[in-house]
Amino acid sequence: MTASAATASTTRVSLRDLSEATFRALTAHGASHGEARAGARMVLHAEFVGGAGLAALGAELASQPWALAPVEIVAAAHDSDATTTVVALHTDGGNRLLREGHLAIELVTSGGPESIVSVPCVVTGASVLDAVLLEAACVTGTAVAIAIWPLSQLASADETTGSGPDGLVQLRVALPDGSLGVGVATRLPEGWIPPERGSGIAALRDVDRLGDIDLAWTSAENFAQARAMAAAVGITVDTSAWNEIYTASRRYLVPD
Repeated sequence: MTASAATASTTRVSLRDLSEATFRALTAHGASHGEARAGARMVLHAEFVGGAGLAALGAELASQPWALAPVEIVAAAHDSDATTTVVALHTDGGNRLLREGHLAIELVTSGGPESIVSVPCVVTGASVLDAVLLEAACVTGTAVAIAIWPLSQLASADETTGSGPDGLVQLRVALPDGSLGVGVATRLPEGWIPPERGSGIAALRDVDRLGDIDLAWTSAENFAQARAMAAAVGITVDTSAWNEIYTASRRYLVPD
């Protein structure tokens, strides 16, 4: 695994190297091959469009290894007067953003009754779910979103915690045309009651019921240009973060 350029603080790596290192690191951390491939795709997209993928992956690898346990769909706190169906995902050993996060998006867009699927988990870089959001919106032909809690810890929206100004909900919204919006809404998803403690995400449809939405948009063309550039010259990443991921990947070697 080589880098085409490096400084004291950054290293340039290819898309293939980043994808393979992520896959191997997650597999060594207890993920199945399918989970590791999905995680690699999510981390890769987050890294080449905004540089948040390796940070999220590093936080994941610093936690306890993934447990080989089934994911359960359980009842979630909700408004009894609401017409929506709200559920939560639960895995013994703890939910993980890179694992249950994309399962929540798949469930809420599966055509079933679930309109909100929450995942209590540590949220370090919610942009790792962007690739799954964009794919789900394209396949279903409808807007798909995640809301992030806690809702009001900071004075302004923050990528690390997902917090927003008091009374606002941080959102990431994907549209069928391949565009992605990031910002806040003035209203909670109908029927959803966020936990008073902890953090997590909630996948949802029916985005038009969120009141006034203020989002900054990235178009499909912008994503395509970013990927083409990354494919041509590689991705510049933090050297220490890359070294940690590469070292973790060496714990699970598979033949090329």
